[in-house]
Amino acid sequence: MKSVRRLLLWSVVSLALLLAGFLIWSVVFFDPNDYREGIAERIEEQTGFKFTLEGSLRLDFRFQQGVGLFADLAVEDAYLRKIANMQGAQHARIRELTLSLPVMQLSRLVRGERFDGAGRFSVTDLDLVPIAAGLGLDGQSFDGSDFRALTAQGKFQSGSMFFSITDLVIAGTTTEVSGDLQFTDLHQDTKIGFSLLSPSLNLDEMVPEQTRGPLDAFEWLSLSPLVATGLSAQGVLHIGTFQSGGLLFRNLNIPINSRGGVVVASPVTADLYDGAMRIDTVALIVGQELDFMTRQAFSEVAAGKMIEDLGLTGMLRGKADLNAIVAFSGAEYLERVRSARGVVTLEAKAGQIRGLDIVSLLDQLAQSDLSSGGDWSGESSHTELENIAATLRLENSRLVNDNLAFRAGDLEVVGQGNLSLETELVDYRLSLDLDRPEIVTLLPPPFNSVGLVLPMRVTGRWDNPGIMIDMSALIQMQFQRAMGIKNHLASPSVDAQAKALGEALEAELSARLNQLAPGEATQ
Repeated sequence: MKSVRRLLLWSVVSLALLLAGFLIWSVVFFDPNDYREGIAERIEEQTGFKFTLEGSLRLDFRFQQGVGLFADLAVEDAYLRKIANMQGAQHARIRELTLSLPVMQLSRLVRGERFDGAGRFSVTDLDLVPIAAGLGLDGQSFDGSDFRALTAQGKFQSGSMFFSITDLVIAGTTTEVSGDLQFTDLHQDTKIGFSLLSPSLNLDEMVPEQTRGPLDAFEWLSLSPLVATGLSAQGVLHIGTFQSGGLLFRNLNIPINSRGGVVVASPVTADLYDGAMRIDTVALIVGQELDFMTRQAFSEVAAGKMIEDLGLTGMLRGKADLNAIVAFSGAEYLERVRSARGVVTLEAKAGQIRGLDIVSLLDQLAQSDLSSGGDWSGESSHTELENIAATLRLENSRLVNDNLAFRAGDLEVVGQGNLSLETELVDYRLSLDLDRPEIVTLLPPPFNSVGLVLPMRVTGRWDNPGIMIDMSALIQMQFQRAMGIKNHLASPSVDAQAKALGEALEAELSARLNQLAPGEATQ
């Protein structure tokens, strides 16, 4: 029994001496910088991540109870040149990268043997701005420090055909992303699986105002930059609050399926302005050219607030149901606006126009004072609306509407006009039905006859339009009445052009969705 104890004691002592000798040799004689290129090559082989290690390498050892001896391999000024089979020349600068792994795994890495094991990593001062160009973005447009001073940490595991990252946390001053990543088929067509969570992401704080546009949010909701990488990816991104292009989304879920140069985001769901949203999107990038199609459904959305946040006008209030299908293409924003085509339908039971009080306007009209402006317009003025319906066509850089209809108190109102996305000017005409004796009798001659239609016009910049009585149209109507031609309120027509365009776009989008995600087009 004593012999056994002595044997065990000498075994422990020998192991301790061996370990001590190894540590002394590692510290005194072993220089990890001698294996710099081999380590970088092995990392690329095992993970698909290509690094250039420019700074000095440092090696430290630590004992973790219950696990064993670990090695911390740190390098300053590392450059991530490639992620798996990403296309193009991308790089991200890392001030310091540290790999923590068992000593035996480190020895395999140094000897150039296959690394099948697990460990931890940490990154400080990660600069992602240079990599943005490789993702099809203008990296110089990002002025937020979050893209230049990120930290990252997590666990990793490597096998013969896979590399995974778990417990990932990427953090900046205002941004944090956590979750898991899986890279499979590393030596063939690399596939990425992901599940990522961000409590909050505000792109408007990171991108200069002059580079933003109303189409930006929907482009980001498809994560179309993924297409530029040439990667096959599938996963889900969840963002608590997301802001882009002025729009604010809550509880945003973005499922992504990218393959063969096409990315499908379907169904993207979120809470949006007190309502709900579903979006189905297909994006294709060839070079810098983006080919983008999206179908959007908004239920019980505070449309006025949404339009105001887009930078258009604060005149409208109320909840609405909106359905839209939009397609655009091009490399630059202006190209995309000019190529955009689509259909938007709007329905709302009730709403409000701010800045215009139709009742006060009629009182002023009864007093034969049509030019002073009076108190029928202004910040405190408003008109209650109900039974609102409209169809808009997006074509030739304009939003065109021919069939707006709603009620304002006892009045029937119809409208038509357009809004230019290039010049940011609106030109819209409203017609108010005064064909009721109780109202008409309040008016002075020659307005006090049954059948009067009061024309109004909305013009100016879309963020601050002006409202006025269309005097030229009113005078023309009086001439017509003098000639015995009665003025009638035109009934809103069905927009046949919008109907045909919408049907064509629906068929095209469904075909594209089914290419990558069969069944999604009809769900």
